Amino acid sequence: MSMQGTARAPSGRALTIALLAAAGALILWFIFTAAFQYATYTQEAYGSYWPRRFALIPHILGGVVAITTGLIQVWLGATGRTRRLHILLGRVYLGAVTVGSLAGFHLALTTLGSLVFGSGLFFLCVAWVVTTTMAYMAVRNRAIEQHREWMLRSYVVTFAFVVFRLFTQWLIGQGVSPSEAAGLMSWASWAVPLLMLEPMLQYRRIRRR
Repeated sequence: MSMQGTARAPSGRALTIALLAAAGALILWFIFTAAFQYATYTQEAYGSYWPRRFALIPHILGGVVAITTGLIQVWLGATGRTRRLHILLGRVYLGAVTVGSLAGFHLALTTLGSLVFGSGLFFLCVAWVVTTTMAYMAVRNRAIEQHREWMLRSYVVTFAFVVFRLFTQWLIGQGVSPSEAAGLMSWASWAVPLLMLEPMLQYRRIRRR
């Protein structure tokens, strides 16, 4: 093996670890700042979501389980550890997305927010279901490379929970109204990351050829 190849492998591994560590830190921030407030089961804690709490609770639980198990899955897939733990967590992830997306559809269709906000959340759930279903179909047909790509797309959509919270708060801090910030990020939190991911996946295919 050449010196160049030897140096490239550790640097790629270090970059992967750094990115996953940053994602893990953001996930913890999201859980403590956004999800934990609903652990207090009172009307005051839920606010306007109180009438729809029976959809909000499974949506949050499904999202938190998916975003945490998905991070582990990305790590296992990136390191080639696709054995029993990977399969087990894959099933947990699939179940969490199913529960979270079904509850999310209800929340999107009954939202008190604007049409832009509601439609953004609705199609986020559509993207969540489509990408995860394609990942499942790929692995069922032993198309492992396609499975990995679709799982990355699925996890990018799952990570929209964090992106939405982070950039909505940032936009409000820049003087954007809360309703406009929420409406914008309901679309941008998943559509922009997917748009950024796709050229990376296709470029990797080109390099292999």
